[in-house]
Amino acid sequence: MSMRDLLPNMRSLSLRLSAGWPETAMADPEAKPRRPITRVPPLRPPIEIPVADPGPDAERAAELRARGQFLARQEDWERLAQEMLQADRARARTPGLRSVADLLSQGARSDFADAIALALGSGNMAEVAAVLGSVDALRDDMPDCPAIAHVAAMTYVDAASACRAAGGTPDGDQTLRKARARYLAAAAALNDLFDPFEWDSPLWAAVRCALVEADAKPRDRVADDYEDLIDLDPGNPHHLRSFGNDLRPTRFGDWEVLDRQARRTAARTADVWGVGGYAWVYFGALGRDKAALRRLDAELFVEGLHDILTRHRTQDMANRLAALTGYTLGGVATGGGALHRLADCLGWIAQDHLRELHPVIWAEAAPPITGSIALAEDADPWRRGRARALSSLAAYYAPALEAGRRLVFTDDGLRMVRHD
Repeated sequence: MSMRDLLPNMRSLSLRLSAGWPETAMADPEAKPRRPITRVPPLRPPIEIPVADPGPDAERAAELRARGQFLARQEDWERLAQEMLQADRARARTPGLRSVADLLSQGARSDFADAIALALGSGNMAEVAAVLGSVDALRDDMPDCPAIAHVAAMTYVDAASACRAAGGTPDGDQTLRKARARYLAAAAALNDLFDPFEWDSPLWAAVRCALVEADAKPRDRVADDYEDLIDLDPGNPHHLRSFGNDLRPTRFGDWEVLDRQARRTAARTADVWGVGGYAWVYFGALGRDKAALRRLDAELFVEGLHDILTRHRTQDMANRLAALTGYTLGGVATGGGALHRLADCLGWIAQDHLRELHPVIWAEAAPPITGSIALAEDADPWRRGRARALSSLAAYYAPALEAGRRLVFTDDGLRMVRHD
């Protein structure tokens, strides 16, 4: 029985460079006898790798968002609160280590967020106020429930983000700036009611981090707020990545602070990640700004990647780090610099860990930081991610492919075989 039979949700990529089967025409009695047709079998694709469609993390995340949205539409707020609080206390995560409670909250407020974005797009501030009024009414019905308060607070954060997007620039027009400030203030007021440690709640610690920019002196509190969040939920790498992003100079830090906090985070999360905490924090910054390489210790970062994959031997993690090194950090890097050292990690990640492709992870990866011109990409995440992954692997293994080899990924690892 083949892998395809065993795993019906997996399908091999077919980059077929095939001559195809010629069509057979109707016989013409007056035509001259034709030579027998030689049927040429299709060429094998240069890269053969099973594809998860969808990947387990994308599938689980979609289920949780749909669950949250369903409960909200049914107005079954008590059930939603119960499931969110249970998941938050248990630190329940998806296969990609995302917070189950947060995904439920995202789904529950998705209709609110969509309505707000639509109203802002048409300049209908009265409609925005009406949507937020319904959120306030829900909160008033369950005033002591931290889960429902979280949905309300993050709806205000979503509204603030939508104001920035509608304004077209970070500042936007005056009306949107004032509205954004009001929404962040409303979220902060709710945040003050629920102490993350008292409630043992990473959800509320994450709200504090989302509201750092609303503080008068965000640079003075960003590290403390993220340290609280990471202490409450050290196994969630998305918190560490967000920390790195917020430590960039264009946010609330600088490169020296980034490196110092990355090392501190690695020490505090060593029992979970080894030195992987250093890599996770830098991961968040590198995806947005190449200048993060200035202070990066490349060897420590690479050691962190090894520690991460030693502790989480999943295909989700292998794809996530392959996309970082092969796509975001890959490309034209040459020589012996830090960028080349990091991009070269795609080789051992593919050889030792990658067994199947999760296209959505590649589709969500940050764009290349090398400054190369971006080509037009497919709007469909699955096709876009597949194309990114195959092009990254093809670029890295170009010498072998040009020499007539094929890359074949199996459960036993990567093999290079000659074309048939």
